[in-house]
Amino acid sequence: MGWHEQRVLRRRLRHGPRPDRGAARERGSGWRWPPGLRHGWRADLAAGGAQRRASGSRRAVRATPAAPQLENRDPRFRAQPLLVSGQEAYVGGEYLYQDHLFDDYGADTDGQGAGSLSERTGDITYPTDAARYAGNAADLVEFRVAPERDRVSYRFTLNTLRQADSTILALAFDTDRNAATGTATLPRDPGAPFPGTDQLLTVWGTGAEHVAFDARGAVVGTTKVDVRTDLEANQLTVTVPRRVSDPGGTWRATLVAGLYDRSSGGWLRPQPVADVDSPGGAGPLDPAPNGIFNVAFRFDEPVTTQNTPPDTAQAPVLAADQPTRYARDIDFAALAARSDRTTVPAHGTTVRIFPSRSSLGEGRDLDADFPQYRGQLQPYSVYVPSGYRPGTPTGFTLALHSLGQQHWQYNGSTGIQQIGEARGNIVATSLSRGPDGWYQHEAEFDVFEMWNDVARRFSLDPDRTAITGYSMGGYATYRLGTLYPDLFGRAFSTVGPPGDGIWVPPAPPTGGIETLSNLWLENARNLPYLNVSAGADELVPVAGPRAQNLGAPEQGIRGFEQLGYRYRWVLYPAAEHFTLALLGYDVPMATAFLGESRVDRNPHHVTFARVPAADDARLGLVHDHAYWVSRVTPADPAAGSGSGPGQPAKAVVDAFSHGFGLGDASSTPGSSAGTTPLPYTEVNRSWGDFPRIPAANRLDLRLTNVGTASLDAGRARLDTRRELTVVTTADRAGSIHLAGAFPQGVTVRQDGRLVPASVDRAGVTLPVAAGSHTYTVRPGKAGR
Repeated sequence: MGWHEQRVLRRRLRHGPRPDRGAARERGSGWRWPPGLRHGWRADLAAGGAQRRASGSRRAVRATPAAPQLENRDPRFRAQPLLVSGQEAYVGGEYLYQDHLFDDYGADTDGQGAGSLSERTGDITYPTDAARYAGNAADLVEFRVAPERDRVSYRFTLNTLRQADSTILALAFDTDRNAATGTATLPRDPGAPFPGTDQLLTVWGTGAEHVAFDARGAVVGTTKVDVRTDLEANQLTVTVPRRVSDPGGTWRATLVAGLYDRSSGGWLRPQPVADVDSPGGAGPLDPAPNGIFNVAFRFDEPVTTQNTPPDTAQAPVLAADQPTRYARDIDFAALAARSDRTTVPAHGTTVRIFPSRSSLGEGRDLDADFPQYRGQLQPYSVYVPSGYRPGTPTGFTLALHSLGQQHWQYNGSTGIQQIGEARGNIVATSLSRGPDGWYQHEAEFDVFEMWNDVARRFSLDPDRTAITGYSMGGYATYRLGTLYPDLFGRAFSTVGPPGDGIWVPPAPPTGGIETLSNLWLENARNLPYLNVSAGADELVPVAGPRAQNLGAPEQGIRGFEQLGYRYRWVLYPAAEHFTLALLGYDVPMATAFLGESRVDRNPHHVTFARVPAADDARLGLVHDHAYWVSRVTPADPAAGSGSGPGQPAKAVVDAFSHGFGLGDASSTPGSSAGTTPLPYTEVNRSWGDFPRIPAANRLDLRLTNVGTASLDAGRARLDTRRELTVVTTADRAGSIHLAGAFPQGVTVRQDGRLVPASVDRAGVTLPVAAGSHTYTVRPGKAGR
């Protein structure tokens, strides 16, 4: 991590840029989100084929959303997309190549390559005409070939295609696989040689042509061919009659993409600084770069084995004007024989693509506020352990990236081996729409969409799930773990701040008090945490993590320690913010701590705090439920209500069911020290076994600023057919809905006095008075 990168990251942590969420929603065409992420959605996402929902039933994972770019609208193409970047397949007489998303940066013109916080290696930038190019018009997503008896069809799918003639593609064939024959200079020259080209197919959306060359490189024929452009699917389909080109055997192909020059009919070439009509990025080592933004058939990108962008190998090849380094043999004989094969690996790390339900418009803008990546197709990294077998439910771990990082941050690291391979877990990292979303709003939504895709593609065990992350990903571990505690069995944060940005109590986090996970830390009652901090952290001052873990009672802050919850706070006194990252995220204790990460979906004691300021109702991100408690709303939504001065409103439900016959475990403080991988100290709390108590049809509730809440009686092991006792302590009046099938004739008494209550097929709603009271829910004769 260089000094400049540290300075950039420090500025982001302290001062922003903060996402301009309102402006972001205005961008693009037709901002749309699906119905809310309330009760059904998150349970579906947590599944591996199916998920145990609140009622205990099983329900299928949500189906893949419609995605025009993935559709086979032309019947000549039938194979399902690979959705694994940098891979190819032969399927039923059809050839498919899947490229990386957002890798269209052209040549490395300054020779500096990519740093650890770089989203790109290439330096070429798009013209500033966003309506035409959207910063992404030459980003190849997929290439297909479908031979038929009298013709061959080629389909090119782009990530962004706002105007039919924005993009130009060249498919150069070396039919004899001899670089000494044919031409090296292409018509409509992109500015780089293609030695050995015997046939050339050029496509620009509003036109396409096939050119044939003789052995000496002279043009022997130029034929206009049919091109069909689908602006909704971002697909260009070209049909070449076999009388024009008749591929057979093995032909070597090179495929490149760039921007179409409407005046010359060729390729736009970069200048030093982009303007409305011209790309920029010409640099000191390459003052006249070629016009190629993206090259296909790149099977050697190191993104799956290290923290580096997906154009790391492409950029220097283009700087050297050697696109044919990525020539690929296409076996037309195998296509004719309809033989099937694929390069998609069964295990290890891959970069996958999923279609989002959201629509932010097309394109990418790295200079804009979050979200920077707007297309419907989004990438993520996934690690599949060597022991994985399809059909066998497998544990799953979310590993969320740092500020300024991307979904490839952990690829190839020691940490992935510790939390993935050593535990037999599938591990996934989302892009989350950009490097600085702080796992709120669109970034939070993206995590669950990715999770849903992993559950569709792999066999997950929803009862073995963990969450982890570094720095901003550590904040995500605090945030998402406590907002969705019933989805995880263990949580492991590394150098993560408890709030968005820097939190040095008593000041609020620099990203806003509403982002502070300490406000709803009560939710971690049934979710053990391992939290690792760096004593010399220059970006995440240790005061915040210390307060989150050990508390700061003198400032009115309760941590895991005051709550009596299970936690381990490990402090490396000499470590700086990036020390553990430079060690490959090596935290050996994480393997044993995470273990199986068994999720307790129906604990006997639930504490759940709702802070509406942490929600985004527009996106359906309403954090009002966990375990068998749901639909929690504050009685008083005014700031400070249920929380304290300067804090957003908060409602807390503390629910203890006697139906399990279990009491609360004893909580024991502890401490330790060690030296691996560096000297550290540890403060912790552990629980003993839950003691047995007499089982009873009774529910104890402590309610703080609760207006309404719903409790699932069945999941709380309460029998709705028998007399039920509900003991409440509330700071103000509200109502509690007991969800379940109560028999007819139910009556409710408060402290022995009959009170009106709402009874319907969904359950019974109790009017809860302020103070301490005992309610008796008595079934009618049919239930006795």
